[in-house]
Amino acid sequence: MPAEFHDDMELTKGAAFSDDESGDSSDGSDSDEERTPGLCDAFTSSFKLMRGNFELGKVMLASGLQGTAATLPDTFVLASLRTRIWGDHMSEYMAFASIGINAVAVLFGGLFGRFGDTVDRRIAAALYATATFASSWVLLIFGWTTATGLWACTIIKVIGSFGNTSNVFLALVNDVTPARDRGEAVGAFFAMNNLISLVMTSIPVMLVLILEVVPNNPVFFLIAQVVLSILCYVLLWSVRLPAKEKVVQKESGETANRGLCSLMMLGLREMIEPLKLACGNSKLRRLFWCSFLLMFCGQLVMDIGGQYFNQSLGLIPYGTSTEVQTVSVLTMIPGQLLAIPGNLITGYLAKQSGPLLLLRRMIPLSACLVCIGAFMAEVRQFWFVAVVVICLNYASLPSVPVNALVSGSAPPNRVGEALSIPGIAGQLASLIGNAFVAFFNSSLMASSLFDPLWIYYPICGLISLCALIPVSGRPKRGWGAAAGLPEDQIQAITSARIVANRWRAKARKTASNIGRR
Repeated sequence: MPAEFHDDMELTKGAAFSDDESGDSSDGSDSDEERTPGLCDAFTSSFKLMRGNFELGKVMLASGLQGTAATLPDTFVLASLRTRIWGDHMSEYMAFASIGINAVAVLFGGLFGRFGDTVDRRIAAALYATATFASSWVLLIFGWTTATGLWACTIIKVIGSFGNTSNVFLALVNDVTPARDRGEAVGAFFAMNNLISLVMTSIPVMLVLILEVVPNNPVFFLIAQVVLSILCYVLLWSVRLPAKEKVVQKESGETANRGLCSLMMLGLREMIEPLKLACGNSKLRRLFWCSFLLMFCGQLVMDIGGQYFNQSLGLIPYGTSTEVQTVSVLTMIPGQLLAIPGNLITGYLAKQSGPLLLLRRMIPLSACLVCIGAFMAEVRQFWFVAVVVICLNYASLPSVPVNALVSGSAPPNRVGEALSIPGIAGQLASLIGNAFVAFFNSSLMASSLFDPLWIYYPICGLISLCALIPVSGRPKRGWGAAAGLPEDQIQAITSARIVANRWRAKARKTASNIGRR
């Protein structure tokens, strides 16, 4: 049987197995028959999944440490440094930096995703982690209180963003998880990332800002980042990957004999392969546009959020370093805390009802949650920063069913490349949004609007609602068994059986021809 139908067959067999289990349990008693899945089932199911797959737990822990080590200096060092040095131009300069990050991520994200498919995935994950850590290491060289250090950190952050769209840790989760559990594993993956980041961020907050037993010194946070990065490398090295089939590339043996120009053309072709994959696959094309519209909103409001919150609270330019750090902490901890159950429940619901149906229901809710950020211009209280951040974190939950659908729709041995498609869509959306912020934010700030950055939130809410359009229809060959729809599962089983019979007939014919010779 061709490899492209292997995951569909595994998914449908897993569904049939779970149906048989539920049928057997329903024969035992009437109470079991009437039982419906509850809220606690999402947590217990995710816990059983991680307990039964130790390698999955190590990947999640490594990913959480990577995210924490990459964002810790941003929260406690760079936030106050940007506010002090850039001031009212913070959104503009950050928008220009984001444009560079988006451009590098889009150009090299697909190439890095294919690189992760051809080498040991742990190597690709370690390389991506190093790129995210390097921008903070630069502060130890050029200084953590100077404009030179800030600009050097920003430049390295732009250069090191080549893997931002690759979702390499999510691809690693996909490698160590059976196909029938991948939808739930995606939700557990995001929940664990938020949990680890929450715990690792809460410790310095407790020691520095609340108990004040450790001085508020940037060196403390930079050294902590180095320690977390070492732990991430150790965990990645300890992950054991299952054996997988290797696809022999026709040009792999010729690469060494090619000239520089040919290698550059090969690299350029590899960059556009994910876009060709998305354009040639109707399911991935729809998911690309859905991700583009959803992530446009999330990226844009996150980019202007730092200046918007500080201006609404009157901290620019009169806020103290502690007040700015408090705002930075409030933009992280409350959202991470409540995103943990949100991601677990979303992953569980994606497994129970199918990710496609769940995605269609979550998009309108996401649009409403994004619009709540506009009220910050009127409330102007520290506690409302936490409310807005929680709403924005829950507005990003549709990424769980989107990634589950992408991994289920990916061609064989191209999962890493396919998972870079939502990332590329998000970076393209962010590139367009940041270009708007960079070139028009000054005019907006000079307008007669009251605290004018609030206007971004309702606009982004309306745009995110348009993400329903690409996923509301049905592709020519259906969404596949990964979508969870009964008609698509039946079609996937039928197609797999037809192709399997064709290959068996072809194998018998080939064997008979060999016997005659």
